[in-house]
Amino acid sequence: MFERDIFHHYQLVCEDRRSESGYRTFSCKGNQYIVIPQQQMSYEKLQEMSYISDYLQQRGENFLPELQPTITNMPSAYVDGESVIIFKVEHKKGEHRNFELGSELAEFHKRGKGLEQYYPVQQIAYGQWPMLWINRVDEMHNRYAEVSARKQKNDFDELFLTTFPYYEGMAENAIQYITDYQLERGPKGIGSAAICYDRFTERSWIRTSNSFVKLPVGWIIDSPMRDVAECIREKIYQPEFRSHEVLQFIDEYEKVKPLSKGAWRLLYGRLLFPSQYFDTVEDHYANERDIGKELYVRRFTDLISFEKQNEYFLKSFFRSIGLPVRELNIPVVDWLVPMI
Repeated sequence: MFERDIFHHYQLVCEDRRSESGYRTFSCKGNQYIVIPQQQMSYEKLQEMSYISDYLQQRGENFLPELQPTITNMPSAYVDGESVIIFKVEHKKGEHRNFELGSELAEFHKRGKGLEQYYPVQQIAYGQWPMLWINRVDEMHNRYAEVSARKQKNDFDELFLTTFPYYEGMAENAIQYITDYQLERGPKGIGSAAICYDRFTERSWIRTSNSFVKLPVGWIIDSPMRDVAECIREKIYQPEFRSHEVLQFIDEYEKVKPLSKGAWRLLYGRLLFPSQYFDTVEDHYANERDIGKELYVRRFTDLISFEKQNEYFLKSFFRSIGLPVRELNIPVVDWLVPMI
């Protein structure tokens, strides 16, 4: 079905099918193709994606995949019963770049500065973290009240009701931390915005023999510390978390783009907000089908089991990276006083 649909819509013959970063890929005539669910991406959003890609290429980004239109010049098609978009990756010979994720992310952020000055991008979160987080907490409050009132509760409901007060406290700390910083610095003192990802992880890009292919999915204009924090967060919530991997990632980033005092505060404030918890709860209750419900329960249980690991990391963060918080006047959260 997959191969037939690909040939029908794109006249491409699938070779070497595999999975890369959770996406289906195949090769044809020496080029690699990445199949990504469209997820109701509007025509306007696809146009914006194309504009951002052009902007990055003009600023020196050569590792962006190209949208592959169908034979009828449509941006998407149904493959295996699912609407998808396909990107073509051209392997460029003789071109090599830094293979360190942190350094390449910093280069990406440098190339992605200034877009909002030339083009009205729809997805902008820069400078809006407290407001966005307050809205998420309020919506979660409403969900909490709704679930509490249910006569019949499932396993996920019980876990949510038990854990939400703790994560609400974490969220409020994050909101206050960033709000205080913004009040101190003013609207023009929170650093520059760049092209980022909604949730950047190592799987957001696909490794090749000479660099990373940057998938143009989930782009948003925000502080670069969004990507740095979300990549670190993913490392923390792993069974075999190694803090030195975080330090290495930060060191790689700072080789290209050293972090200012303000950047450290934005990074720490972002790490304080429990975005994975909110994502998991919101996704679960948005999924009205029974299919996948058990998966969400397992994911939720795993997430909660890693919280002590996360709390320890937040307590020891500044000490572990050797940042003199007192000399730099960087505030810490009262109940997360750095461990000695």
